[in-house]
Formats: sequence, C-alpha cells, structure tokens
Amino acid sequence: MRGAIDSSPEISVVLCTWNRADLLGGALSALVSQDAASLPEIVVVDNNSTDGTANVVRHYTDRYRHIRYVFEPSPGLSHARNAGVAATSGRLVAFTDDDVRVPPEWLRMIALVAERYPDAACFGGPVLPQWMGPVPRWLTEDHWSALGIQNHSPEPFRADESRPICLIGANLVIRRDVLQAVGPFDPAVQRVRSGVGSTEDDQYHRRIWATGHHGVYDPALRVGAVVTGERLAKSYHRRWHFGHGRHIARMRLPDMESSRLRVLGIPAHLLRQAAEGRPRIREGRAADVGIRVQRRPHERRQPDIRIGQKLVAIQRVAALHQIALLPECQIICVDVGARL
Repeated sequence: MRGAIDSSPEISVVLCTWNRADLLGGALSALVSQDAASLPEIVVVDNNSTDGTANVVRHYTDRYRHIRYVFEPSPGLSHARNAGVAATSGRLVAFTDDDVRVPPEWLRMIALVAERYPDAACFGGPVLPQWMGPVPRWLTEDHWSALGIQNHSPEPFRADESRPICLIGANLVIRRDVLQAVGPFDPAVQRVRSGVGSTEDDQYHRRIWATGHHGVYDPALRVGAVVTGERLAKSYHRRWHFGHGRHIARMRLPDMESSRLRVLGIPAHLLRQAAEGRPRIREGRAADVGIRVQRRPHERRQPDIRIGQKLVAIQRVAALHQIALLPECQIICVDVGARL
C-alpha cells in the first residue's frame, strides 16, 4: 500500500453501491491505486445489496486500512449518500460510483482544483465512456445524459443559475461546509435500486445555487465510466427518459409549475406546447411521443387524454416529459420513438 494514511483527511471519498459486485471491484482497485502522497478515507456504502457486494468490500477492507464499509438499509441513492457523508470527516467529500474508473492522479487533481477555485462550493469534470459493446450510430453525445456520462467543454466554466449545468455524482466534489449548509440529499428524487432517471444531483445543485454558491466544471478532473451493453439499447433510453420526467416533475420547478390555467392539474402551457409540437428545447431530433394522462385512483372521474405528436428527443428531457406526477395527475406512459 503506497502512501500514509491521513488521520485528518483533506479528502473523503464516498462510493455508494447496490447489487453491482461485478463492477465494484474495478472501482475500488482504481481508488487504491492513487499516486497521492497520503491516502484519503474511502467509505463504501452498501445500500442493502443482496449479491456478493459485502464480500467484495471485505476483500479491500482486509488489505487497506483507509477503506471502511457502511451498511445503509434504507433503499435509495440519497439515503446511501447521506450515510456516507455522515461517516466521513474530510473537508472535501468526493462522490463516485461503482461503475467509475478513476485515474491514478484523481485525488491530486481534486486537491489542485479545490485550491485553484477556492470560492467554488463544488466541482466536477468529464465522465468519459468506457464502452463494453459496439456503440450504435444513433448514440451520439446528445444522448449521453441517460448514460451518466458528460463531456461539456474543453475549457473550465462556472456552473450556477445563469449556466445551470449539473455536475453528475460520478465525479463530484462538494465542500463539507456546503453540505452542512445545504443539508442532506433528498430521498424524494433519488434513484432506488434498479430505477433510472433520478434527479438527486440536479436538485442538489439547484439548492446549492439557491444559497448564492456556484460550482466549477474543470476538464482536468476526469474519470471513466463503464457503459454496459444493456444501456446501449433504445429501450433503456426510453425507460430513462420516462423515469427522468417523473423525477423532474417531483422537483416542482417554478418554470414548469407557473401557469394561470391548468387542465387536469397540468399547467396549460405544457399541453399547448405538446399540441403544437414545440416543447422548449435547444436541439434534437424528431420522435414519436405517446402520452396517457389520467387522474389518480382516488379521483371520482377517470378521464383519459391521449396526445400523439411529432416532438423532439433531446439531450435533456423535453417539457412534455416533465408533466409527470403533477398534483392531480400522473403520466403512466411516455414513449420516445425509434428515432431517439
């Protein structure tokens, strides 16, 4: 084991995992291969796995004293992250995932970026794909958001309300005083078990920005992420966008909620955009979208609205997707078509 254990670590690493014993070993192997002078504390949070996750972690805790195992029985990524933060002591808390492969210089780069941007509440960088199968032609960078990978810019930039770029949790560092000021990750928008499309990262950034703080994206702070074969299928991407729309709706974003008129609890401007086929977007391709909206079961009437339009499949979820789970209604089917 290289380096000395830092009894009062500057950097603490939190890695949350659920039933990915086959990927977890690679992530831990990369973390223990850092070329930093001192070793950080590494907390692996087992979110109630039922596979061999505990055995994989034990293999490393038996060999590396700076790795600790935390068991979190409450399902969900936010619960796991909150348990991980509570178990650490570093001034910088670095979040990563079980499918991420950090380079040997990752810890050194975290310290360098933290020093370079002392006013930044959080910072992150590229999460580049390590493909585990042939990449289909349609899977361009416009669709990377569903894969948990990002490569925003070759130059550093500030992330805040004026440029609301979410720095995803596969490669995210947050200062502890900011974590304490903003509070825990919200379970209402968390990923649970095999669910996809959650928005705990997005929501947490918005909460950071609301306090007047900002983040920084620095391309020098890069990691790789394994992209398994099932995530190269259009069916996975449709499922991700469906889940993401539901979680966006749970966030109750002001620009989505504000409306003088509602139809079945849905802000009228969203339905108007859907009918006109012009959701608020930046770029994308045409796609067939089918939606069924119905009242919640406790409502007496059960009207059914079907909308079929040529809309746009975009890097971020279109406004149409974001009407899921508004007060009285819920979308129970959203399907982005074959030209995703």
